Amino acid sequence: MRRPEDYANEKLEEFKKLFGTSPNQVHDARVELRKYAVVVEALYPLHMDFDLLDNSRGILKLLGKVRDYDVHGCPRVDREEVLRRVSARLPRLRRLPRLYGSRFLVAENLMRIYGDIPFVNDFHGVRKLLRRARFLAESLGIFNDSLKELVKTMGNERDRMAQEACQGKIPVLNLDVSRIKEIGRMEVREILLSDHEFRHIKQKLSQF
Repeated sequence: MRRPEDYANEKLEEFKKLFGTSPNQVHDARVELRKYAVVVEALYPLHMDFDLLDNSRGILKLLGKVRDYDVHGCPRVDREEVLRRVSARLPRLRRLPRLYGSRFLVAENLMRIYGDIPFVNDFHGVRKLLRRARFLAESLGIFNDSLKELVKTMGNERDRMAQEACQGKIPVLNLDVSRIKEIGRMEVREILLSDHEFRHIKQKLSQF
């Protein structure tokens, strides 16, 4: 069975291989680091390494500034300086150890996301929840192409709105958040009902 910490460690190694100074390298490396960071956060009660959690979040924030500048042209940043700061923090990124109960904890996180979706109404909040669900499911070896495409569509919409804001326009959301929540929750439910060892999850779903 797929162990979430192994998934996270693989993504960390991919991040280190991909990281560079070009826009494509920044984008691709950031995607891999986010997958790592999502699992690090979910498994925090098991590893209790706050520096690992804080550092991965900090690097993602720095890379996000560079990517926004690369894609949208604003806000302006000193790319060289920001990437230098990222490089200085890389040694603090470490592999996760083997963690007993990691699959159970990730499954519980997915169940929590399923329950939270109806109560999150802003576009960005829903996008982050569904993106998190996708990566956590992958860390268990469960892949859902529909959820992947939905998250990608939302990411493209976020980029379009940011681009318009940089052009001095007032961005207007072109997606139906209520419909996205409905589809996204349905896909998360499908993940939770897939073939895994946690029978209690399927029993809990009967309460929704």
